[in-house]
Amino acid sequence: MRPSVSYSIRPGFEQYYQEYTVPSADPEVNEEVRQYSRFENTIYGAPGRLYSSSMSFALSNTLEAKVRNPDTTAAEPKKIALLNNFNLSTAYNITADSLNWSNVQFTGSIPIVKKLALNLNGSLDPYALNANNQRINTFNIDNGGSLFRLVNANMSFNYSFSSKDFDGSTKGDEEDIEQDFNNDTFRNGGRPDDLFGDGRDIADLRGDDLADNEKDEMDQKWYNNKIPWDFRLAYTITYGNQIRQNEITSNSLMMSSNISLSPRWRIGLSTGYDFKNKGITLTQMRFERDLESWVMRFSWTPIGARNTSWNFFIGIRGSILRDIKYDKRREADRRL
Repeated sequence: MRPSVSYSIRPGFEQYYQEYTVPSADPEVNEEVRQYSRFENTIYGAPGRLYSSSMSFALSNTLEAKVRNPDTTAAEPKKIALLNNFNLSTAYNITADSLNWSNVQFTGSIPIVKKLALNLNGSLDPYALNANNQRINTFNIDNGGSLFRLVNANMSFNYSFSSKDFDGSTKGDEEDIEQDFNNDTFRNGGRPDDLFGDGRDIADLRGDDLADNEKDEMDQKWYNNKIPWDFRLAYTITYGNQIRQNEITSNSLMMSSNISLSPRWRIGLSTGYDFKNKGITLTQMRFERDLESWVMRFSWTPIGARNTSWNFFIGIRGSILRDIKYDKRREADRRL
């Protein structure tokens, strides 16, 4: 267990704020009073108006077990993980006049088999709701309920395997995982894999250059019977209960696969099924052809009235002459 406590304080600059009234054309609607600062829309923006002082609490847990090692020559017992990164966090706002406690956030992962783990996360609210489904300054347990109200929860699992798992080769797995989690899509809150399609710019050729020895090796394997492939499967289900709706808000199964038919031909597919809305999720097909000093890519999203799109690109691989290219695309309809 790793407990942590932190304290944060933010000064208030209410003296730099002023008020103005927005009149209403409807006589039955009251005039709206708004606050503004003369520092708004400046380089550094307006300072915080209200004084804030809060404390945050977090607890990180990892539960493991030691079992008898089947290898009789081993000197140490075998260690297995039962619960990975089970984290609890909340905060207390000292300056608030009511509803001082924040929701208790929890995350965790339960390993099932190799490369397969059940991921859990959710939010617990200590306060009760009134008849209008609004939070009130009364603990839920004092209102005749349980200690916490389950506001939302999510459960998901991911499983992936490839041709390397069947030929006993694990070379490059760590590099591939590190590359997945270092891309821009993952940094901006997206998935590190291609279950929702390939988010890479079709004209971005950085990192695609092959060494000469790798090209020679690829040329020698034109008639090799090995066809590299990979397959990823993910399932996610989300529960919502913010205003007593008590419903499954999302429930979907997603998959993606890539296969190299030859050393220079690579195709991929990403799709899924939404059990909540009973329909196929965003589907993308990808085709890539390595032309040595040139590269050709084509991606197609065929399903969806507003999400259909396609991209075609052919250009020089080198960064110096990367402006010599032909790029044609049809974007998805952004109109509401």
